[in-house]
Amino acid sequence: MKQKLKALRFRMVLPVIAMTLFVVVLLTALFSRTYTGMILKREQEVNAVGFETISHSLSPLIEASVSRVRGILSDERVLSCVKQEGTSAAEKIRARIRCRDYLRGEITRNEGIFGLLFMRKDGSLFGALPEGNLFLDDPEANPLPEEMRTQILNVPHGQTIWLGPVSGEALYGFRNAKTPERVMIAAWKSVDVSYGECYALMLMDESIFDRQFSALQDGKSTWHLFTENGTEIYHSGNGGCRDSERLIRESNSGEVFNDEDGCPVCAFSMTMESPAWTLVREVSMEDSEQVIRGVRGSVAVLAGLTFLVALALYELWLKRFMRQFRTLLKGITRMGQSDSEPITTKPSSITEFGTMQEEINRTSLALNGQMNTIREMTAEKERVNTEMDLARNIQASVLPGSFPAFPDRVEFDLYASMTPAREVGGDFYDFFLIDDDHLALVIADVSGKGIPAAMFMMTIKTVIQNQMQAGRNPAEALEFVNRQLSTRNPSMMFITVWLAVVEISTGKGLACNAGHEDPVIRRAGGKFEQLVYPHDMIVGGLKKARYRNREFELHPGDCVLVYTDGVPEAANTGLEMFGEERITETLNECPDAEPETLVRYVHDAVNRFAGNAEQSDDITMLCFRYHGADHS
Repeated sequence: MKQKLKALRFRMVLPVIAMTLFVVVLLTALFSRTYTGMILKREQEVNAVGFETISHSLSPLIEASVSRVRGILSDERVLSCVKQEGTSAAEKIRARIRCRDYLRGEITRNEGIFGLLFMRKDGSLFGALPEGNLFLDDPEANPLPEEMRTQILNVPHGQTIWLGPVSGEALYGFRNAKTPERVMIAAWKSVDVSYGECYALMLMDESIFDRQFSALQDGKSTWHLFTENGTEIYHSGNGGCRDSERLIRESNSGEVFNDEDGCPVCAFSMTMESPAWTLVREVSMEDSEQVIRGVRGSVAVLAGLTFLVALALYELWLKRFMRQFRTLLKGITRMGQSDSEPITTKPSSITEFGTMQEEINRTSLALNGQMNTIREMTAEKERVNTEMDLARNIQASVLPGSFPAFPDRVEFDLYASMTPAREVGGDFYDFFLIDDDHLALVIADVSGKGIPAAMFMMTIKTVIQNQMQAGRNPAEALEFVNRQLSTRNPSMMFITVWLAVVEISTGKGLACNAGHEDPVIRRAGGKFEQLVYPHDMIVGGLKKARYRNREFELHPGDCVLVYTDGVPEAANTGLEMFGEERITETLNECPDAEPETLVRYVHDAVNRFAGNAEQSDDITMLCFRYHGADHS
């Protein structure tokens, strides 16, 4: 009996321990989330000031410098070097001295200009730098990298491009304490009937950025500047995240992540209008993490003390209860031994057995109430199921589901499917003819699941189709949708989108990827490969986000497969993901198959891989094969 009582005591203590641990974890998690959210909100307010400061200082400075250099090019002292009018070596030397002195004076007077170079059409270079002069009549002596020189010579008239960064050592041919590490080059072509083509090169070194960002240093922020192609041209300080792709991807996500050194950081970004550089502010969260760790320790100590006090009170109550139980047990034992003497000692806290009947009656009433509640919940569930069936039917009618989609078009073939993780999903695909020679292809993933995501999906699908049929290109269409969502989106939902338009007669097209999965492409006779390139911001994430079109060209026999993240992130019972590599491996098992066969083949491979694991996300795929205008 004593052993059974000890076991009972142990089983009753276990729930107390579990509850204590649950409370500790819950309190620390709530505090961590609340405190981190408060810090991020405060940092967003700091961002607004910092981004506005840079936008109102750096961009005007750059524009003013470019405008000033355009005027410098028309000066006679520069024109004499452009035309190489000197008939003798002495005249060329005098012209170069006049040009050098003039350019150096302009460099000194203009804050944003580090150096001025000019390149003739044949690639020869001349100009001035703080520590040297460049008058190179031989194009082969041009110190600029060959790729950069080619980009400059190909720049259209009237357009300014940004190149770099290059090191000052590459320009000077030597290195000392004053040689800059990073030099950015703004280049454009100028045409004048008096001397023909010439290319102006305005140089800016990293010191100009130091001056712009010096007032924003707070000891915990690292500022980064990236060009349109993702090249980092500046960052303040010596630390910070070194993975530029991850830094840009995680910015404005509202999440804390660890950099390469394991330090907790968060990031915020914006895109400048002119030039279209991306400005990222990286903030160290080490101080807030220390506060959270301190609070977590204090909560654990307090919970431990509370547990010990509760355990002591429980032991006192248990001893009192056992004394009453032993008294009743002795009386029952005597009665079993034919001892009919009544029990003279009554328990001090266990009342007459009539009280037990009252408790049973109250329990019955409570049970009846619970059964009524269960019946009401069952009716409500049936009503919800009916509404979900209706929503699923509506969604199925919105997505194109008849294949072949365009029976009279022999230039291409396509197939798509969407399998929701719930009765109603947030993924969608679409394809439609804008005119007789242009086909639009869409695949997207809405944040969230269920009816709200489906309703959001149907709205966005309609807006995208209206914009494309109104003559906008993919980037313009997504910018319009992004502005609409950022203005009227109380649920704070967002989408990832891959949107493309194909010119059917040529196979040429434009595509814009707003945070979506990379497509898979197979050139005729080759293998399927992942097509990886930088993505734009998700739609609905940032009001002023800019989107870019990327040109592509399909040849007869080429095939493209796009999909949502439900395909690579499908997991089996061991929590292993299907992954992008398995997608390409599966497709390459039957590369010449028709689009419908390819889509079904990948879907079957995902199902076999997942096995008995529950589908956690919508699985959507769209496959397009181009046959060419001459196909019959």
